Order: sequence, then C-alpha cells, then structure tokens
Amino acid sequence: MSRIAFIANARSHLVTRRGSRLKDITRKRPDIPLVWFQSMSIMDAQVGDLLNTGCDTFIIEGGDGTVLAVLTSCLKHDPHAFNRLSFAILAGGSTNLAHEKLGLKRATRERILAIIRSIEAEAKPASETVSNPALVIERHDTSDMQVGFLFSTGSLALGMDHVQHNMFGDRSRGPVAIARALLKLASRPRRYKAADGQPLLRPTRLEIHDQDGTALAGDHAFSLASTLPSLSLGISPFWGHAHAPIRFTYAPWPPRKLRRAILGATTGTGLKMLERTGYRSFNSETLELRSDAPAMLDGELLHIEPGTPVSIGTTDPIRFLR
Repeated sequence: MSRIAFIANARSHLVTRRGSRLKDITRKRPDIPLVWFQSMSIMDAQVGDLLNTGCDTFIIEGGDGTVLAVLTSCLKHDPHAFNRLSFAILAGGSTNLAHEKLGLKRATRERILAIIRSIEAEAKPASETVSNPALVIERHDTSDMQVGFLFSTGSLALGMDHVQHNMFGDRSRGPVAIARALLKLASRPRRYKAADGQPLLRPTRLEIHDQDGTALAGDHAFSLASTLPSLSLGISPFWGHAHAPIRFTYAPWPPRKLRRAILGATTGTGLKMLERTGYRSFNSETLELRSDAPAMLDGELLHIEPGTPVSIGTTDPIRFLR
C-alpha cells in the first residue's frame, strides 16, 4: 500500500497569505505526516526518514524553491528514487513554474482527499499523471547537487534576484508580475543596479560544452536551460530540435536586438532570426560549463565560486499527479 507524506513551507507567499491546505487536511487525516520546510539540511534528513519508512508519494505545498528542496533531498537519498515515487505540487510561493507546468490542478481540499483515498485503495486514479525529467546541477568542487527545472546565468539570474527582492510588493507576485518587472528591466537596463552597484545587464564570462563537444565561449549576457518545453505565460525561448531533454538558450554580449529577443521569447516567433546576431539555442543530453557569472536554479541563487566547473544533467522521468 502506498504511503503519503505532506511537505509545506509556511514562509511561502501564498501559504502565508491564505493558510495551508495541507495543514487543514491533517485535521481529517492526522495519520499522514506533515513536514514543514525549515532548511535544506533539515529537509535532507526528514525526507530520508520518510523514504526509509516506505513513503512513495509526496504532496508539496510551496513555491519553486520548496519543490527544488524536496526533489533534491530525494535524489541525494537515493539516485534511483524517482523510479518509484510520485509527487503532487500545490501552488504556494511567489514563483510557481513547477506547479504551472506539472502541478495539481483544481487542488481543493476535497479533491486532494479524493486523490489520497484513490492512492491508498489502489483504485482508479482520481488524477492524471505526467512525467518529466528535471535538471541536475552538480559542482565539481563538492559532492553537492541540486534538482530543478530552470537554470539561468548572468544578467537573467541577477535580474530575477533583483525582481524578487526589490520589485515585488506584498500582493504583486506570480508570473505576470515577474514578466512585467523583467520587461521594465529590459527597457531601461542601465538604470537598474545589482547589490554590488554594477548594472544588472553586464557582460560575464561563460564557457559551455554539450555532449558532442560543441562549445560556446566568451562574454555573454545570459543563458538559460530547462527540461520544460516552455516557461510561465507560454514563453518559449527555446528553438532547438527537441531530441534531447535539456533545452538551452544563450545570449551573447552585447545582446543585440534585446527587445526583439524578449518579444520573440514571449510570442515564440522569429527566434531563429536572432542567430544572425549571435543568439544560440539547442538541445543536449548534458552540459558542462565554467563561468564567473551568477547562477540561479528555480528562483534560488546558487553559491558557485567563479570558474568552478559545473555539470548539468537530468534525472529519470519524474511522475507528477495532475
């Protein structure tokens, strides 16, 4: 019989504002463990304990950072864990890309309880499932690894960090708010500064190789990689052939026709024309990179020393309840 666990983040934006649905459900189902996300190190131990006791279904309430923490802890505990686990994601944070693309829809308390009953009875599922691999980011100077769905470098990572800490109000959050803020940054890039006082849009060094040895090297504006075919609001900044799980897009320095690039990413049209000005997009099984640029995974800045080699691979397909 399947064993279910709840994981929630009380500090996530929507959970803070509206309360936790999972906490409410535990009043009817006190037998289901509810774990509150506190820190990555504590989460590793808590998820490990749940897996050791036979838990095979995690229902997660939080933003992309919470989903990242749970998936990362599962992979650390057992590299093959995703072959036997299922996940359901409830929107709870400021950014909810994982929920938008892979999460549980119409996640009322009643529907969550119905799904739990069908899982435990091994009856006809009360929800559909979708499978998608995630990115695995590994640094060569440590055994540390992280699992997520959107990796970015350079000015995009700096811009996302700036948006989260300086341009979000108490209610102005979510994909529309992010898109508006990034468009504002792109329209007047020299106006906005990072924490170090330098412009957010600036050149940083990036060297990257795919599994065939194809290389890009030099100053770049930003790059992004994902296993998802599109991002929030249907934005599709990838135009490589989808024969490999990692979709990667690179913007050179200087980023010519930046506004056209943003419009193309928003509408999904005219992207290949950008190759004439140095933009690149392709698919790959793996990537190896070195950079002095900031890097971000699912809204969380990664602490990577400049020049540290980083590998980007993928997990096995992960099963999500819809």
